[in-house]
Amino acid sequence: MKQTRKKIDNCAVLGIIAVMVSAILLASMPMATAKLYGDANGDNVIDEADITYVEQIIAGEKTKTELADANQDGAIDLLDVAYIEGIILGDNPFPGGTLIAGLGRDPGKQYGYGAHPSLTGVYEQLVWLDYELEPQPMLASSWKVSDDGKVWTFYLREGVKFHDGTLYNAETAKQNFERLDAEKPGQLGPLESIDVVDDYTIQFTHSEPFAPFVRQLSWPFMSMISPDAVDEDRNVLQAIGTGPYKVVEYSPADKLVLARNEDWWGGMPKLEGMTLRCIPDANSRAMSLETGEIDLIIDTGGVLPEYAGTLDADPEIEVLSRLIATSHFLILNSGKTPFNDTRARQAVQYAIDQETIVDTILEGYGLPGKGPITPALAEWVNTEIEAKYGTNEAEQLLSDAGWSDTDGDGILDKEGQPFEVRLLLHSGMIGRWPYEAIAEVIQSELNDVGIKADIQVLAGGAWSTALKDGEYEMAMTPYTLLGPHFMLYDWFNSEGDMNLMRGMCYNNSRVDELTELGKVTMDQDERNEIYVEVQEIVAEEAPMFPIYYEEMINAQRNNVRGFEPHPWFWINWEEIYSTT
Repeated sequence: MKQTRKKIDNCAVLGIIAVMVSAILLASMPMATAKLYGDANGDNVIDEADITYVEQIIAGEKTKTELADANQDGAIDLLDVAYIEGIILGDNPFPGGTLIAGLGRDPGKQYGYGAHPSLTGVYEQLVWLDYELEPQPMLASSWKVSDDGKVWTFYLREGVKFHDGTLYNAETAKQNFERLDAEKPGQLGPLESIDVVDDYTIQFTHSEPFAPFVRQLSWPFMSMISPDAVDEDRNVLQAIGTGPYKVVEYSPADKLVLARNEDWWGGMPKLEGMTLRCIPDANSRAMSLETGEIDLIIDTGGVLPEYAGTLDADPEIEVLSRLIATSHFLILNSGKTPFNDTRARQAVQYAIDQETIVDTILEGYGLPGKGPITPALAEWVNTEIEAKYGTNEAEQLLSDAGWSDTDGDGILDKEGQPFEVRLLLHSGMIGRWPYEAIAEVIQSELNDVGIKADIQVLAGGAWSTALKDGEYEMAMTPYTLLGPHFMLYDWFNSEGDMNLMRGMCYNNSRVDELTELGKVTMDQDERNEIYVEVQEIVAEEAPMFPIYYEEMINAQRNNVRGFEPHPWFWINWEEIYSTT
């Protein structure tokens, strides 16, 4: 049933380390629990009702059940009552068993940390985004900002340790942020200093206000890592964080094995351990779930829409979906012919029927794109922007731009040059989202208005290089935003990281002015007005536009309990457990 709810590239080094330490860690990893001992009444939940049920067994009022023997000593007595109480209070380990999850990417590769922070539960940040995408405390218990917007003070959670036993405090936090600032200068804003106020208070001073700062700290890249796990060149040698799970074994491009951190500051995690398997092929992921080889499919792009119906029809499987912070864009290279002409870019947008793409290829899982901000961040959306589709409008714009079919071959030309463009796809993305099918629709619809589009699938590195060097006309890409600044500044400011990295060559002086102003404007209502105007401009000029806003599809077998898909795909492993 559909539900809508709440730098290690040197993988070989990490693999060698994993081999050396896995034997030790495996010995300490809890054994997989085949049954939910403590669930005396068999309702797949351990709560006060189970205490009552055991007491009734002892009194002869209920029939004995195997699961009532919570401490597994062969007898059902008051010791089991006490043990269940300990499970509920977090004093005794929850018999949550182990699970195997499939996903379409390597769970240990991104950010070079040996474990993807939001997918694994290994790392934590000062702040996280909740199910409504609002910043909430994580390793920081609270924070405040000075009246002038320049000084941010964070009060850190006490009693937190890294997996290697190192104490997390203001000093280790400062070491982490100095590493992060050196790794990606400017990501912490116009930073003047990082100061340790006391053992659990850290202060950031900026040269000018930096309004997106709190949301920036929720970025998984901002994870806190044990200082002893990082070398002098800032390379992460071991995946040692503060989170509810720790790494047992990592095989690049294959699997990541994790065990619960029983000393986690947040209490005893329910799930004893899990294996995250990289399964790049979407069909293989779905089949593995159907056969029971894996227990659930996670992450953005986890289940492709074409497989959702089959999985949903299986009585042993539940399909879960929700709108997330990811949008899927068509980028148009504004720096070269033909898309250095705004009219040509506008024509492409009018030629593409986004609603039909959502209804057919996505089978209704998603929303047609309008403006650059996803409705998952509704408070920041310019609601005046509508989807654009109309072949007549596309043809008129192309005519106005001087394109016509002078030789009658069905392809427009101008000054002797045909309107031929390349549409680049990333090979690692086509197994996670239906990009090939969408690209074929785009190709057909552009052909209808006289544009010939050649679809090219490139390996990830070649794709990234081609875009950065501006050697393309069109490309499809996902983007998951933390807040409006990260979309509007990074992509549309002429010096924005993504604008430069993706070779968009978009430059609008008014957009530059507004996005710079948005960074320093602390009042949210005023920022909103600024960003409404930015959205209006870029929606009109179309250097890139959203094809659709993603409704993430995940799925789980019936033995999985507690999984709640998150709009930034944080996995709540500490609340998940298996009933078998």
